[in-house]
Amino acid sequence: MSDTLIREYHRSREVHDKIIIGGGAAGLMAAYSACKISTDGGFVPDVLLLEGKEIVGKKLAATGNGKCNFTNMYQDICCYRSDNSAKAYRIINNFDNQKTISLFRNLGIISTERKGYCYPIGEQARTFRDVLKERVISLGTVIYTEKYVIGIDKSDSVFSVTCSDLSVYYSKKLIICVGGSAAPVFGTDGNMFGLLEKMGFKIIKPKPALCGLRTDCKYLKILEGVRLKCECSLYSSKRGNIIYKEQGEIIFSKNGISGIPILNLSRFAINELDDGNKCGVLLDFFPDMNLRKLKDYLTSTVISCGDGAVGVVLSALVNDKLLKTLFRELSIDYDTSSKVYDVRTIRNELGRLSEMLKSFNVNIIGDTGFENAQTTQGGVILKEIDENNMESYKYPGLYFAGEVLDVDGMCGGYNLQWAWTTGYIAGRN
Repeated sequence: MSDTLIREYHRSREVHDKIIIGGGAAGLMAAYSACKISTDGGFVPDVLLLEGKEIVGKKLAATGNGKCNFTNMYQDICCYRSDNSAKAYRIINNFDNQKTISLFRNLGIISTERKGYCYPIGEQARTFRDVLKERVISLGTVIYTEKYVIGIDKSDSVFSVTCSDLSVYYSKKLIICVGGSAAPVFGTDGNMFGLLEKMGFKIIKPKPALCGLRTDCKYLKILEGVRLKCECSLYSSKRGNIIYKEQGEIIFSKNGISGIPILNLSRFAINELDDGNKCGVLLDFFPDMNLRKLKDYLTSTVISCGDGAVGVVLSALVNDKLLKTLFRELSIDYDTSSKVYDVRTIRNELGRLSEMLKSFNVNIIGDTGFENAQTTQGGVILKEIDENNMESYKYPGLYFAGEVLDVDGMCGGYNLQWAWTTGYIAGRN
C-alpha cells in the first residue's frame, strides 16, 4: 500500500479526542478529570482508555495489602524522590492531598486517618478502583481491556496507538499512565520505557524501589520471621558516611530484611550497588539509649537477678532469637548462670553485647527484584515535562502521569498521591 493510501486510510479511521494508555490509579484519575472538565463545559467527552490486563485497577485494588493507604497528611519534598525532587513537589502542590481527599469525598469515599496515613473508611482498596471505574464510564469514558500497547506514532498532529492484537487507535491527545516496572504481575512490565526511548525521550534507568534487600548475614535461618523495632542507618563503603537513617520495625526473612525503614532506604542501597559500591545497614536496637547507658542497664539487670542464666534474664529485654545470635557471635554461653562470673567479667561481656545491639551490621548484597517492589525509581525525566499540565515539550498533545515518570515516593501513600495528582492535572489539560 502506498504512503498516500496509508494516509487516506488513517484519515478515514475514527480519531478520538483523548486516548489514555493504562487503567491504574493515574489512568483512572486522568479519565475522570478529562471527562469531568468536558461535561462541566457542556461538551460530550470522547475519551478512550486502553488497559493491557483483563480488568482496570488491578494493582490499585491490591494496594496496601488491600486496605489502600491512598495519601498522607504529612507532605514534604523529601517524600518524593527524583532527579528533580523540587519540580516533583511543585507538581504535587498543584493538586495536593487535601484536594485529593475532597475529590474522593465528593465521589462518596470518606477517609479515616491514622498517624497521618489516610485510608478509605471501609479499608478496602478496591473501593477506589470500583468507584473510579463506574464514575468514568458514567461520564463517557470507553474502556477497552486486554489492549497491550506495542507502538506509538504521531503523524499530522494525530497519535496512533498500536496494540499487540494489531488493533490501532487514533487520537488528538494522548496520556501515558502505564506505570513502571514494579509488580509485573499487574501488567507493569516496563515495556513502555523502550517505546519512549525510540520516540526520543530520555529515560533514567528504571530500578526497583520500596523493596526488601538481600544480605549475606549468616544468621538468617535463626532470625527468619523476627520483627524488631530499631534505627536503620544505611552506609556506603565509598562515601564513608551515613546515607539514610530511619526508625521503625524491620523484618528478617530467609534471604534478607524488609519492613518500612528498609523499604524507604532500599532505593539508595540499590543505587550504591548499581554504582559498584559496597553498602550495609547498621541496626540500633536501643536508639533511645547511648552505649554507656545501655551497658549499665544490662549490667545492673543481670547482677540484680541473682543466679539466673544470663541469656534468660536478658531475653526479657531483647528478643531471644536475636540474643542467641549475638551470644553465639560473641562466644557467650546463653544458659550459663550469672553467679559464675565476677562483676568485672559481666560488665566487659555485656559491654561487647551492648556494642552489637547498638550497631548490628548487615551487609547488603542485592534487592528482591521488580516482582517484589512496590514502585519504580527512574523513568521519564521531569525536565521534559511541563509541570503545569504534564505535557511533553517534545511532543505537544502527549501527556504523562504516574509511575512512568522519574518520581518514586516513600511508604505512606505518596506514590498514590503522585498518581492522583499527575492523573488529575494531565486529564483536565
